[in-house]
Amino acid sequence: MVMYMDNIKIDFMNVISNVFTSVMKAQEEYIRHSDYRNLSLTEMHVLEAVKKESFPTMGNVSARLKITIGTLTTNVKTIIKKGYLTKKPYPKDHRFIILSLTPLGEEALKVHDQFHQEIIHILDHAIPESEFAFVYNAFQQVQDEVKTFNDELKAKK
Repeated sequence: MVMYMDNIKIDFMNVISNVFTSVMKAQEEYIRHSDYRNLSLTEMHVLEAVKKESFPTMGNVSARLKITIGTLTTNVKTIIKKGYLTKKPYPKDHRFIILSLTPLGEEALKVHDQFHQEIIHILDHAIPESEFAFVYNAFQQVQDEVKTFNDELKAKK
């Protein structure tokens, strides 16, 4: 019985990994079949982070995305050239650079949001309403424990 449970847990770990990979690939395809196919998935996520950030400085957006400012700078330059994003000094303190979406960037994010609605539809179909809270809470706990584990690993440096 123990061996069987171990195998199920290993299989479950593989399912989690495969779901994540499949969702990311589907999201890339979704973008590729949209009017915004000149955006990469990474660039779309930069736009999303700018939109969600209450004070979208380079530092805050890079922290939200868990990437370096240098990496964000490279992405931002490309996204600005494509017309989806602008950056300007913060009027009250020119040391801060504020990122903002252009109208084209706002429209591109609608495609991203539509994709998320498609995934929610899949979740609704796959998980019975009566079990959704249980599954959500279990995944939330796993997320919290993995974050703690990751923090502990970083502290060992």
